[in-house]
Amino acid sequence: MYGDIVANGEADIFLTYCTNAVLALKEHPSLKNVALPPALAIGAEYGLAVMKHAGPNAEAFASFLLSKEGQAIFARHGFKPAR
Repeated sequence: MYGDIVANGEADIFLTYCTNAVLALKEHPSLKNVALPPALAIGAEYGLAVMKHAGPNAEAFASFLLSKEGQAIFARHGFKPAR
């Protein structure tokens, strides 16, 4: 994946989201993650909604995603906690 490209010398640098950097570092611990300066850094905001006529498990799933356990799973994959 991303880490392979840099680790194999096919690229000197790879700009990607932090979540992809987490995966690359797991695959290739010798790589280095360098944060961009705040003026150049971008972020993504993700939303969550349960539709009015959603199936019976939709609300339970949404609640799990926002729970302490769900947020811990996101954190392990490089995502910041929900606000």
